[in-house]
Amino acid sequence: MHGRSLVRTLDAGAIIIMVIAIGTLSLMAWTTRLIDRSAYENEVTLVRQSLIGLAADFRDHLPNPGQEPDGWLARDVQNHATFTVSPAGRFVTGRPGSRIHGLLSEDGTATRLEQALQVLERIDPQGGRVDLVRVGPPRDENLVFVSLIRDVLGQGRLAVALIDFSPLTSTLEGFGLHLQPIAARPGDILHANGRMGIDGLDGDPVAFIGWRSERISKTITGLILPILATALAAGLFVLMLLRRYWSQARDGFLGELKQVETLAHTDPLTGLPNRRALFEHLQTFAPSTRPVPPMTVLMLDLDGFKSVNDQHGHQAGDRVLKQAAEVFRAELGTAGFVARLGGDEFVALLPEIVNDGALQRLHYHLQQALRQRVPMEGLVPIGVSIGAVNSTTETGDGEDLLKMADLAVYAAKAAGRGLAMCYHPDMKRDIAYRRMLERELRGAILTQALFLAYQPIVDALSGKVLGYEALVRWQHPVRGVIPPVDFIPIAEKSDLIIGLGNFVLDRALAELGPRGACRISVNATGRQLLAPGFVDFVMDALARHGVAAERLCLELTETSIISDPDSLAAIMETMQGKGIRFAIDDFGAGYSSLTHLLRFKFDVLKIDRGFIMSLDDKPEAPMIVTSVVSLARSLGMQVVGEGIETPAQHRFLASAGCGALQGYLFGRPVPIGQLALAEDPKPTTLLPPVQAA
Repeated sequence: MHGRSLVRTLDAGAIIIMVIAIGTLSLMAWTTRLIDRSAYENEVTLVRQSLIGLAADFRDHLPNPGQEPDGWLARDVQNHATFTVSPAGRFVTGRPGSRIHGLLSEDGTATRLEQALQVLERIDPQGGRVDLVRVGPPRDENLVFVSLIRDVLGQGRLAVALIDFSPLTSTLEGFGLHLQPIAARPGDILHANGRMGIDGLDGDPVAFIGWRSERISKTITGLILPILATALAAGLFVLMLLRRYWSQARDGFLGELKQVETLAHTDPLTGLPNRRALFEHLQTFAPSTRPVPPMTVLMLDLDGFKSVNDQHGHQAGDRVLKQAAEVFRAELGTAGFVARLGGDEFVALLPEIVNDGALQRLHYHLQQALRQRVPMEGLVPIGVSIGAVNSTTETGDGEDLLKMADLAVYAAKAAGRGLAMCYHPDMKRDIAYRRMLERELRGAILTQALFLAYQPIVDALSGKVLGYEALVRWQHPVRGVIPPVDFIPIAEKSDLIIGLGNFVLDRALAELGPRGACRISVNATGRQLLAPGFVDFVMDALARHGVAAERLCLELTETSIISDPDSLAAIMETMQGKGIRFAIDDFGAGYSSLTHLLRFKFDVLKIDRGFIMSLDDKPEAPMIVTSVVSLARSLGMQVVGEGIETPAQHRFLASAGCGALQGYLFGRPVPIGQLALAEDPKPTTLLPPVQAA
């Protein structure tokens, strides 16, 4: 189904979007981690190099041992301060007024320096190395570069220099690094995303320096990720809304389709499978492509039903049909398949061979059951005549067996009713008659002894003539006018249907082509469409008669589209591309599946006249007709009601949404000479466009 496919597409789209989003976010996270890691390594290198440069600057400006101590004290390079320490451990500060001098004036700083000097006493005094210790109050500690110079001028004193940390801070801020106060422990560094340890004289960290810098991950997390997450959530929300809408629409459509499918397979009066369901069962159980399995076909025809209908009315007849259907379902349906063909005719397919003796016993049993369970309407008893044929004695497919059973029940009724007869080859005299009629029909086509009659199709609301359906008639030299119901089935069973259909199509275009812009509806068959060169024949006929392709509508019955549906659908699509339209004729009277409505994409649906005739006396008929109209409109098809004979039928179909009507109420089929057309007809279409429900 299209709705189911759409919902699956939306589900797949949502999954794809989520996979892409997760993959994109994962890739961005991985990339930003790499960038942040590289940035951190660069920052550590920059801070380390800055510290190394600061230390080198300190070493370059240290006083030489030969200088006077006073010279050291007077020296103040880049806010550095030097001081000397006596052997007694006391130190002399640098120049008063400097930041370092103020720092050294604090007791805590002096204590830390004294502790540091104790460490300095334990190292090799000849290295003249520079190392680092921390001095200053907590949270405002500064780096101290310590230079060990012993025995300055022979006085055995140490030379120590302090370096202000602020120049280093200003330098690194130019690179986007914001240093934090020196901390004694890693945990003392707060809100930093960069950190580096500073080793003391003994190789252990004596301080930790931290800094903050901008990370790309912060930008991604704070800006891009929320935008992507919002877009993803919005997209998924929209997809879920669409999915919910289409899921509800699909479920509603499938429910309606299932309901119509069930109604189309079920006889509304008796609840038994109808003609269509019977032929579908035959196609499944006994397909024409394989040998028929052992089975018996029973044709059941009620005796006395016509008298009940005539004497007591249709309501009494309906009661008889319902009760008889219950008998047949109970007695035959447990092992076989029971269906109602129409009227008082029923069919039973039994998966076993029933010979003449078993058939007579079965007939007697059914007669007794009908007498017991079907009350007599007045004095009319209800019985049954049976025609039987089994697949082991007769050849043919399921439809052939049905025809043989029909001949057998006809013979049983002709022999006096209330009988059961097995099919016998002598009953083929009817076939001989049909063959004679086929030969005569072939000659009639060659001599053009056929003529066309045209029945109008009118707008359901305005009554305006929209087009005409071309109906073939046979003027037999001996039998008179032979109706189509007598010779069309013969033509369909032979290759005559192709020549007959082409004749009708060409003649209809020739006669109606010059009569304005009315729609021309012509009956066609699947065999005719599948014939080689049919498309070229139609296009050539349209060109010869000067008829626009949009005026032509080819009507196909359900039974004619069963064989080779794929090839037939392709030909229809080709012709629809050229402007020709297609209608499914007598919808509901055939036995094809409703899936053909989806496969073949018909433009017009014509409701079978049997449904229309049941509107007045069958309470289920209006529901079926309304469901069929609703289904057709939901598929974008235009609807035509056939067999309209009363104003009440006209009003009901118009209110149900049927756009066009055809029947004796608006005009009988007449030859072209009796057809009254407007002198200057306005261009029109068969139906105004109908939106899908």
